[in-house]
Amino acid sequence: MRTKWMFVLVCVSLLLALAVTPVLAAGAVDGDGMMSVSPTHAVYSSSGNTFVFTFTAENDFPSGSQVQLTIPAGWTAPINTVGAGRISVSSGTCALIGSPLFAITGRTIFVDIDRCNTGEFFTITYSGVTVPSIAGSPYSFTTATDISGGNGLFEIFSGSPQISVDPKPITVTGGLTPAGKTYDGDTSVSSITVGSPTLTGVVPGDAVSLDTSAPVGTFADRNAGVGKSVTITGLTLSGTDAANYTLVDPTRTATISPLPITVTAATDSKIYDGTDVSSGVPTLSVGTPLVAGDNEPIWTQTFDNKNAGTGKSLTPAGLVDDGNTGQNYSYNFVPDTTGEITTLPITVTAVTDTKEYDGTTSSTGLPVLSVGTPLAFGDSEPVWSQTFDTKNVGNNKTLTPAGLVVDGNNGNNYSYTYDTVATGEITQSPITVTADAKSKAIGDLDPTLTYQVTLGNLATGDDITLMRAAGETPGVYSITIASFPAQANYNLTFIGADFTITPIFVAASQSARDGWILEVNQNTGRGGTRNSSSSSFILGDDASNRQYRSILSFDTSALPDNAIIQSVTLRIKVNGTPVGTNPFNVLGKLWVDVRTGSFGAPALAVTDFQRLASASQAGFFKKKTGGWYNAIIGPTGLDKINTLGMTQFRVYFNLPTNADAKANTMSFFSGDSLTGQPQLIIKYTLP
Repeated sequence: MRTKWMFVLVCVSLLLALAVTPVLAAGAVDGDGMMSVSPTHAVYSSSGNTFVFTFTAENDFPSGSQVQLTIPAGWTAPINTVGAGRISVSSGTCALIGSPLFAITGRTIFVDIDRCNTGEFFTITYSGVTVPSIAGSPYSFTTATDISGGNGLFEIFSGSPQISVDPKPITVTGGLTPAGKTYDGDTSVSSITVGSPTLTGVVPGDAVSLDTSAPVGTFADRNAGVGKSVTITGLTLSGTDAANYTLVDPTRTATISPLPITVTAATDSKIYDGTDVSSGVPTLSVGTPLVAGDNEPIWTQTFDNKNAGTGKSLTPAGLVDDGNTGQNYSYNFVPDTTGEITTLPITVTAVTDTKEYDGTTSSTGLPVLSVGTPLAFGDSEPVWSQTFDTKNVGNNKTLTPAGLVVDGNNGNNYSYTYDTVATGEITQSPITVTADAKSKAIGDLDPTLTYQVTLGNLATGDDITLMRAAGETPGVYSITIASFPAQANYNLTFIGADFTITPIFVAASQSARDGWILEVNQNTGRGGTRNSSSSSFILGDDASNRQYRSILSFDTSALPDNAIIQSVTLRIKVNGTPVGTNPFNVLGKLWVDVRTGSFGAPALAVTDFQRLASASQAGFFKKKTGGWYNAIIGPTGLDKINTLGMTQFRVYFNLPTNADAKANTMSFFSGDSLTGQPQLIIKYTLP
């Protein structure tokens, strides 16, 4: 079979040499098929394309048959190796001969068939192809068949497949600048500035140029916006190779600015209703027409807030119906400052109330908002209150309501009419006041008189002043009410009490139990000798630097057992002049210790010098007056006074001695003296 085809090829070559073109018979006699190609279109100058040719038998092709496919001039030459124009064959459902399954001579591909019955197919793949000029489009890929034992080579009856070459799209970069505009309702661009645009995508060597003499720009839509897409048309290609290209309309960006309009609010006045809504209708300023096709809305306006007031600002609002939610316009909303919201009148009425006197004008009654006077939406009634005209007891008292609506404006969105009622009543408050018993020592100032409220309550601010019967001698005096200004508001029961003036207790030191004690030796702190019979007692130190201490003894059993000691004064009178240096100048303070009962045995003993006191240094003697030295017993000693028997005092200078080996002493009258005996003066009260 290949020998036969070689013979044919030789003949064809000779004919070509003779410049004679062979003509294939039209229509198959012995066998026919259909050759299709995919894809059927390709872009000029594109490379790396792959086309798949599919041959489908429409008659039976026995062994020895052949199918030819010729690649037209201008297309990449077919080859059987890797590279541009590579041919590969797949047997599909047919049985093909050879390895590879094809042969190439010039631009023709030969496929030998072992068997390919009706309806069976095989494919020829033509890859790595560069598409030629559009000038020869569509290109015919001639297909012919030869049936073994038939009548020779025939072109397929259905015609050879064709591939159309499409122009290559190219773009324009740079050099074209559309002008922006203010919104006018259409998509036109007023002008395009042409600079030095460049064609991108032209095959090197091709003669193609761009005509920019009549560019036309069109926005993507009519609406305002920044950086909006503009499509530029009206550009054309020229040059000998222009037919191989198609120009992609370039796009650029430009801005459609919103159209400015002015809307002015109208003055308005209303009664407070809890909203900032205004019924006024703003107006579009004259000389600011809308674009044709756009519609003016029903403009609205609002007060600056919902609250009552004058000179309120009214601000307009609204958006033009422009198909773009009003964004094609920029709005200058001019407010009006003459708005007014007047207060909403309401009436609040007091209710009758009765209470017991409590010192205040408060009422527990709850006033009511009159029917037919509703509050504005969102506001709420307070807990209305009311008060009596005065706090005092009485009938037919006037009750006055009060309160402010909770409106977020301290109630100032309403004007209030407060209706009073004269049916109030305040009754007397029952109260029992019991005076507290009081007492004082004769000569002292009166203590403050006090009382207790033992039944009921005394209202704040209502005061009771007590008084006692006149007199300053010891005795019992009655306590009564001196002043009670608010008494008419009370049903008063007063329980009086006694005011007692107690006498001053005065006692002289007991002669048999007072006297001095001399220290046994210097700085021993122990008594050595004593003397309870002298008419004077000694304090200071002797020539042996021994300390004198003295004991004063008083019978205090005459005090009432329940006496409350207020003050205690111990008095001693100097007897003669100091011996040596005045001990007040060299031995410090003259201290007093207190002993409840006696320091030891009731009689004076040397051990009384050092025995423990009930209260040490409870007081000290101060400068004399008329020969008397007084010691005020401090708080630590007051409760050590024995109301059931004896109380003793130990008297001594702060320093035991000044160690000058000289006597430094002072003498004082003792209880054995007929004059100037030591005195104990006690002021007390009774509970």
